[in-house]
Amino acid sequence: MPAVKEDSPKKRTRKGKKGRPSLESILGKGGLLDEMLERYEYRPQQLQMAEAVSQTLDDEGILMVEAATGTGKTLAYLIPALLSGKTVVVSTGTKALQEQLIDKDIPRLSKHWHTDFSAVLLKGRRNYLCKMRYGEMLMNPRFRAAKDSSYWGKIKEWVEVTDTGDRADIAGLPDDFQTWADLSISSEACKGSKCKFYESCFVTQARKTASEARVIVVNHHLFFADLALRQQGYAEILPEYDAVIFDEAHHLEEVASQYFGIEVSNWRITELVNDIRKTMESEDVMDADLEKVLKTLGQRGNSFFTLMAFGLYEGRYPISHILKGLQKDRIEEAHRLMGVALTELEQELKRFQDKVEITERLSERAADLKFEIDELLAANDERYTYFMEIRDRGVFLHAAPIDLAEIFKTRLLDKQNTLVFTSATLSTNNNFDYFKQRLGLDVVEKDPERELPMREEILQAVFDYEDQCLVYVPRRLPPPNSPKFVEGVVQIVEYLVNIAEGRAFVLFTSWANMNAVHEELEERLEFQVLKQGQGPKRELLDAFRADEHSVLFATSSFWEGVDVVGDALKLVIIDKLPFASPSDPLVRARMDLIEARGGNSFMDFSVPSAALLLKQGFGRLIRSRDDTGVVAILDSRIASKRYGKHFLETLPPAPVVWRATEVKHWWYDKFGAPEE
Repeated sequence: MPAVKEDSPKKRTRKGKKGRPSLESILGKGGLLDEMLERYEYRPQQLQMAEAVSQTLDDEGILMVEAATGTGKTLAYLIPALLSGKTVVVSTGTKALQEQLIDKDIPRLSKHWHTDFSAVLLKGRRNYLCKMRYGEMLMNPRFRAAKDSSYWGKIKEWVEVTDTGDRADIAGLPDDFQTWADLSISSEACKGSKCKFYESCFVTQARKTASEARVIVVNHHLFFADLALRQQGYAEILPEYDAVIFDEAHHLEEVASQYFGIEVSNWRITELVNDIRKTMESEDVMDADLEKVLKTLGQRGNSFFTLMAFGLYEGRYPISHILKGLQKDRIEEAHRLMGVALTELEQELKRFQDKVEITERLSERAADLKFEIDELLAANDERYTYFMEIRDRGVFLHAAPIDLAEIFKTRLLDKQNTLVFTSATLSTNNNFDYFKQRLGLDVVEKDPERELPMREEILQAVFDYEDQCLVYVPRRLPPPNSPKFVEGVVQIVEYLVNIAEGRAFVLFTSWANMNAVHEELEERLEFQVLKQGQGPKRELLDAFRADEHSVLFATSSFWEGVDVVGDALKLVIIDKLPFASPSDPLVRARMDLIEARGGNSFMDFSVPSAALLLKQGFGRLIRSRDDTGVVAILDSRIASKRYGKHFLETLPPAPVVWRATEVKHWWYDKFGAPEE
């Protein structure tokens, strides 16, 4: 369970109300930030949100607030948190936002406020250098990829000066530096207080600092990892806290599902084998018998996961379907042999109990792996859906909760009295019903025994969408299931991109459609054409920004968290409504559950989830008051189907046109016709 102060909610003293500056004196016209920051702009929506957050922190309860792009929601929750006098966890969707808060927002406030705020950034263990592992690497440098060796000198220089051990502080270290896995350590392999580096450990120091801070900045993955560990009876990651603020809260269901289920992959087998080998070698007790058992487990694990994924592409597949396939007998035998190898490893490790302190923990890991794999293949719990996922050269077996609402309620909502959920995309059709249903907030809201208030705020848009933006939906384009759909998309994309002279994101819901359209247009367009997969995401965006007339073809990872401000982006084209595939095992299971309960899975799940994703894609265009342009949604179902209205009502209030010629006229009125 999340940490809660020992005193009861009714007896807890409200802190920080007396003597603290008003929010208006900070965020209002002529306020502190207006005077101190050159580019600060007063926004009543920001002050409105800050007041709502402050009230929730003071009085307890639950707050949901949708703050459209441009609101300045980060400061709107950060300033009340800093002023509250309470210990507040701020959980974000990305590490990038974490670092923005700690490296930019809080120092800027501290500078102008002349106050040293007690705030700290806390990341997952794998982000920090393990001193024990680093010492082993110094003695015997081995690299997972040949190019990794070129960064070894840089890392050794950094180790001499770092105070944090955070890999993000190593300038120029690429995201795909594979050897970092050998320089950091998992919680499962860590010796904890028995390690000789425990007191000076970067993780220990980070947690100690966090325990003394008033604002603790984490990401959703770390928060739910902590919540899951508490449920299992393990030591918590986070110190005690009074309140949680979830930024980018639309990600919570997805992230929480990963930590409230089971996940076993080929990488876990490999990591267990490597951790045991490293531990025993460092203790100088490795012998031929143990090496033989480890080698056997590695081979059998590889065989099992290879057979599970045989003949399949990247994606998700029901485990039950795989076990009924042609490889059924071979998979069952491979599973049996891998189980035998894990049991043998458990027994083999008993020989080292008196020699190596963490032998028992290593043995437990082997037992846990066997148990979890057995559970996954048995698939006996109806509350979960069981599927295999192939991605990033890995094979992952999952048991994911179908209905997260009850789990979320019992593990968080019933344990924590003060929660704030915020995002630019929380509401659909001007209400929070879908969000509340997915996370169990609707049940809490109706609970007569829960006295704490639940507040909702949908803030007015900051930008003038009616003037800054145009939405185009082609009525007569063949529907997405038509064999002529891609051909129609090619024609419209070419037409619109030429009007805009590049300056376009073309976003797709599938790689297949992206590749098909790109293949047709790559040579036909007279502008720089970039495509996702041609290089790292950051490099593609840098190239896009550098050439004002570029066109970028991309899929889901570019639908959110991407900012291109100014003239470089004037056109966002979305190929079709981003409905989740009903063939996805988890999606299918959740839809089936809704139907079994008497609901309409399409209107209650498919439409609102797609509407939120569409809003995120739409949000790539208008990022400032100076941005202007067109969002084209090339899905005629918006015009022809009854549910189409739902999507338009979820989007910001921009005018909608139905013919491409209207786009052309609007564009030339705004920007002028090109010179002949």
